[in-house]
Amino acid sequence: MKLFSNRLNPVILVVIGLFFLSCSSDKIPQDEIVAKVGNKIITAKEFAASYEFSFQTLRIGPNPRKTYLDFMIKELLIANEGYANGFNNHKYVTKRLKTRTNKALLESFYTKYVYNKVNVPEDKIIDALKKASIKFRLLILPTPSLEKAAIAYDSAVESDLGDYIDKQLDKLEIKNTSRKNFETDWLDYMEMPPDMFDQIKNLEIGVPSKPIQYQNGYAIFQVIDIQREAIKSDELKYGPKRKKMYARLFNIESDKIVHKLMDSILTPMNVKVSNKTVDKMVEPLFEWLKQGLPKRGTIVNNLKSVTDTSAAYLIQLKNLLTEQLLTTNDGVKTVEDYFEYMNYYRKVINQSSDLIDLKNRLLTEIGTMIKNDKFIDIAKNEGFLDSASVKEDLNLWEEKWTYDIYRAQMTKDIEITNEEMQKFFKERWRELRIADVDTTRFYKYEDDVYNFIKYEKHMALLNVELEKLKEKYDVWINEDVLNNLKLNDDPKSSETSVIVIKNFSGELLVPTADPTWLTY
Repeated sequence: MKLFSNRLNPVILVVIGLFFLSCSSDKIPQDEIVAKVGNKIITAKEFAASYEFSFQTLRIGPNPRKTYLDFMIKELLIANEGYANGFNNHKYVTKRLKTRTNKALLESFYTKYVYNKVNVPEDKIIDALKKASIKFRLLILPTPSLEKAAIAYDSAVESDLGDYIDKQLDKLEIKNTSRKNFETDWLDYMEMPPDMFDQIKNLEIGVPSKPIQYQNGYAIFQVIDIQREAIKSDELKYGPKRKKMYARLFNIESDKIVHKLMDSILTPMNVKVSNKTVDKMVEPLFEWLKQGLPKRGTIVNNLKSVTDTSAAYLIQLKNLLTEQLLTTNDGVKTVEDYFEYMNYYRKVINQSSDLIDLKNRLLTEIGTMIKNDKFIDIAKNEGFLDSASVKEDLNLWEEKWTYDIYRAQMTKDIEITNEEMQKFFKERWRELRIADVDTTRFYKYEDDVYNFIKYEKHMALLNVELEKLKEKYDVWINEDVLNNLKLNDDPKSSETSVIVIKNFSGELLVPTADPTWLTY
């Protein structure tokens, strides 16, 4: 089974120690507090990160800092009431918190046991840069086995690989592909596996290679053209080419360490995947991928709601939920367990091109699930959750998600009728900033009208509720800290949105104010 590691670009990895704290303020000096809301606080560091990494549309008015802080205070007021009513225990919050917790543990594991152990020597970087100055255009004929690759090679070597491919395509009843589909763009060392480069670097143009291991099978390669680019001595020492190469080599070394870890940790687990179950999953899952996985609700919940009148592929997958997918010394995992995992890791599976490709990806992702589960357990047992930065990050996101779900609860009874929408369009169409010529085309602006009315109704209700919450939770703003805080908020930067995500997990680094305070 092939197991892939998480990728890290060390060049853009920024370790940001955001020591956020939203709890009792007696532990934090007054000059580090921007605001207090009830018994919770907004620290200077929390405000700075949220402000600078937010949508620029939220940083508006003559005093953008104060405007943005008001949004944060409103959210914390609603979050406080959400906590008071137990909405921090809502599954919307707990599921997201569990996912972020697991990703934080996984990142901690990789940092300690993988990334901190990577060493990329200077001479290796320079050698790789020199190799990357040569680019190739290739013909690649993939085959599922060494035997089939050998047969193809014996025929191709009599003329060339292109002729062999043409002859094979001529045999097809339906001509739906051509030689061009087997040709690559220009590739350099950085864009191909190292073992592949080693095999083709001395290959003459127009001469087929012997079978080379490629992806999940073997392939015959043939160089169509070679392009050599000069590389300056300065580029060997610094610049984007060097940074990109370092990242590439860093990931290669990381992979080696991960595979060693897997051998030492996972091999004793005696992992056995049921090929029979995987085979049953492939066809109905591929059909679901073609139709599109659900965007609302989890994969498992969608399958559990399937009825006898649902599509056949959904019924098949529902019936597979309880089937055993794999066993280890630690126990059993079912198809349902995998789909729970896949709900948060869909990208690789979504890229499947056919049934064979899907099965290979499925096996890889099952392996990744096992690996991640074990690495997370190790990180948990080693106390990584006790890290102050991890605790504070999770606390901040719990507040954000509690705000989300309680705001939804507060506004859930708001209704918008078609009559209201028609009346708005007739009497207030100018507020949509549309031309007179479009005033009869309600269908064209129906969504805009709906969102406009929705925003008005939500704000009307929320403003009333927020006034009540201000009576329940004292609000205090430290104007001196707010006004003197060093921020990247000059006029030019205020025109730009800088959305920062964690390179390891693709998650947002910090919560930012909700854009729906301004519009839907």
